[in-house]
Amino acid sequence: MKKRFLMLMVVVLAAAMLFAAGAGESSSGSADNVVRIYTNRTESHVAYQLWKNLVARYQAEVDPDFKAEFETVANLDQYKDKLKLYIAGDDLPDIFQIDTGPIAQELAAMDKLVDIEAELRRLGMYDDLDVGCREYVAFDNGDLYIFPESRYGNTIFYWKDKFEAAGITEMPENYTEFLEACEKLKQNGEIPLAITGKASWNPLHVMYLPSFAATGSKWIDTAKKGETTFAGEPVVWDSVNWLQALVDNDYLPPGFQNMEYTDIMNGFLGGQYAMAWAQSLYIPQMDKAYEEGRLGFMLIPENENYDGPRLATIAIQTGISWAFNKDKFDERMQDFFDFVIEHYTEESYKLGIFSPFNSEIPETASQMMKDFYAEMVKQTICWINWDDHCDPVTCQAMDDMVKEFVSGMITAEEFVTLLDESVQEYGVPYFNE
Repeated sequence: MKKRFLMLMVVVLAAAMLFAAGAGESSSGSADNVVRIYTNRTESHVAYQLWKNLVARYQAEVDPDFKAEFETVANLDQYKDKLKLYIAGDDLPDIFQIDTGPIAQELAAMDKLVDIEAELRRLGMYDDLDVGCREYVAFDNGDLYIFPESRYGNTIFYWKDKFEAAGITEMPENYTEFLEACEKLKQNGEIPLAITGKASWNPLHVMYLPSFAATGSKWIDTAKKGETTFAGEPVVWDSVNWLQALVDNDYLPPGFQNMEYTDIMNGFLGGQYAMAWAQSLYIPQMDKAYEEGRLGFMLIPENENYDGPRLATIAIQTGISWAFNKDKFDERMQDFFDFVIEHYTEESYKLGIFSPFNSEIPETASQMMKDFYAEMVKQTICWINWDDHCDPVTCQAMDDMVKEFVSGMITAEEFVTLLDESVQEYGVPYFNE
């Protein structure tokens, strides 16, 4: 544990210095009577609006003197760097967002996080939490210290008229057919697929697709420890070669490496791109076009190089989820937590997003939301991010390297080789102490 803690702190301090050098002075924090909420979401994001609404409702119905201050960093990589700065300075906000990775697990081991499972069991709500959502945010040993932001379904959304104009009459069933569809769209003057290379999660998500639906996540439990290698997994090569093909064939937006995700999605919603890898939280912005028959969503393609069954057709995940600072979790904060849990589902559906708790979709929900949910509930596995499950150094390296990969600075072969080298140097001692 001591070795793992020291390795974590090396990564935390390094990221903290980089962020401080690039961003100037950090926030000095709020007054003691103000709850600090640190989030990756901006005011335009429904998850931000959800928490704003919960705070306002709590103030109106329970405690008018309750005050909360939101601090947001929109770029996920920069958000994580500043969170590491707060950790290094022993200045964790009262409520903050974090992935279910090694940093969250080390914070829990240091007794810095509230035990979410215990709190939900106290409220009689643990069994109501969707199994897929719980699986996504649980640690390797099953512990639950972070709360799902929402129940999101990720897949590829597309404009039907662009497909028809390009002569695409059937949805791609596998990745070869998907690339063929991209070529037809490109030849017809379209930009086939909208992703950004500025936020590492977006190209990583797209890269993971051939692996996720084919084999799930079991293989990574040995690869991250150096017991096997990433290079020795056929689905890893399926994944990196697929991303390489998207880049090499110019199927992505010009300059996507420097574009923000919000710009990418605004471009797709405005008809600038034929397809986008996106979350179900965008459904409210797609409802009208869906009902008019102009927009649709496709299922995750099958990996034609894999003989087994397709494990998923929609990627179920919960976004970057919520943690509560145990040092600040007094009676007042616990009361606010209880209120949040009690009203989370109701406030989620008001904003057109799916609750992480199992419940019936309101009759007032849009047809697109109902159709999408019908596919979501068929899923038996949750999404997995490779970079959330490796050691802290390799996680950071993967985030950095994928940007170099999609920018043409390193090849697919170099990406995998460097990944295995990082695992051998850092993952082996981290997981096999």
